[in-house]
This record gives sequence, structure tokens and C-alpha cells, in this order.
Amino acid sequence: MDRRRFMKICGVTAAVAGLQARYTESVEAAELKEYSRVKLVDAQGQPIKAKSLTTKDAYVFNYPYAGTPCFLINLENKPAGGEKLMSDNGEYTWEGGTGPNGSIVAMTAICAHQLSYPKKDGTPISYYATEKSEDAGVAGVIVCCEHDRVYDPAHGGKMIATNKKATQPLASIRLEYDPATDELYAKGVYGGARFDDFFKAYKKELIEDYGVGGAKQEVADTAKTVLLSEYSAQKDRC
Repeated sequence: MDRRRFMKICGVTAAVAGLQARYTESVEAAELKEYSRVKLVDAQGQPIKAKSLTTKDAYVFNYPYAGTPCFLINLENKPAGGEKLMSDNGEYTWEGGTGPNGSIVAMTAICAHQLSYPKKDGTPISYYATEKSEDAGVAGVIVCCEHDRVYDPAHGGKMIATNKKATQPLASIRLEYDPATDELYAKGVYGGARFDDFFKAYKKELIEDYGVGGAKQEVADTAKTVLLSEYSAQKDRC
């Protein structure tokens, strides 16, 4: 790890540590919070077709705010759903997948531990679709390399047991599937979303990317959805 990145991580860690003193005030409720119904579209503005989604990579779209990235994942198999999960703000039920095979899920791409997220120049948090993560020892998981957190998208983004202190699941995005058009919509967020903490921890970076207040603007109408491998120039491996 180069010195510049090390110092950046330390700075963000310190910022988050300060925020955690007010954690109970800033963690959003575990139950569903509805936002605008937003259609997922490709880079050309055409609707994403659920049946065309690959299972070999995750997609990235920003929702419910312009600066909050999410993963869209087409799992190899349909997850059971109906699973009871515990966030730092209470219990909730993970709804499972949607789409023609019930295998499409979405969750925030913001690590629930220290809020790491995908950026254009690289991403510390990635979906290991077919290759085994060294940290996890299995494929089909989301791994954040900055602090070695492993999440299972087939179980609502729940953290897989490791030697690390337990972290709440990644917040989930409620999706709607239209079988008549094969299109997908994002409709809300449930679980332990930490958007306020995220905006505070990365205020400088988000202003650089979106302008003052731009990252906090709610997404409306459509959300551009691209492969993670195209969104980020490179990904950390762990």
C-alpha cells in the first residue's frame, strides 16, 4: 500500500470513528424507506434488460442519491429470501431476488464497516463472481479489501464470519421487475443504510466529483447502470 493511500485510509478511519459516537442518531431505520421509482438504464440511456444481465460481474448504479453507489448482481441461483437480518438499528427481513429467475439482487456498494466504495480510478470493494477471494476462500461474495470484510449477496449482504468483528449487512435496494418489458426499477432502501455518515466521511471527494451538494441530490427517473469492471479502472484484490 503506498503512503498516499495509507494516509487517506487513516484520515477516513478517523473521520468515521468520530461519527460513530453519534451512530444511533445517523443510522437510518432498518425498515423500508421509499425513494423515487427509478428505471435502470445502460450507458446509452436504454432500459437494462434483466434477461441479458451477466452473472460474471456486478453492475454499478447510483441510488437513491447521485453519490451513493449500489451493486446490481445477477446470482447464479435464486436466493431463498425471507431471511431475518440484524442491522445496527434493528431487525428486518431481506426480501430476496427478483427478475425472471428470481436471482437479481441489489445492495449498497458502500462497505458497512468503514464506508469504502467504488471510485472511477479503482475500487476496494468488489464482487468476486467466479474467482475465489483470498480473504473469503469462496466465490460469489462481495469483499472489501481495505479492512477485509466479506459479504454474501445471496443472503442479503450479510457479513460472512471471519476473524473480524461482526459488521451489519450491506443495506439492500428494493427492486421491481416488469415481466412485460423485462425492465428493472429501484424503489427504496432497507437495512442499515449509513448515507449521512458516508456524506460526512467523504465530503471532500464527493464535492470534487459532484460539486457542492450534488452527491446528496436524489436520483430521479433513470439510473445509469454499468459493469463494475467498466466503472472502476482497477479493483483491489484480497
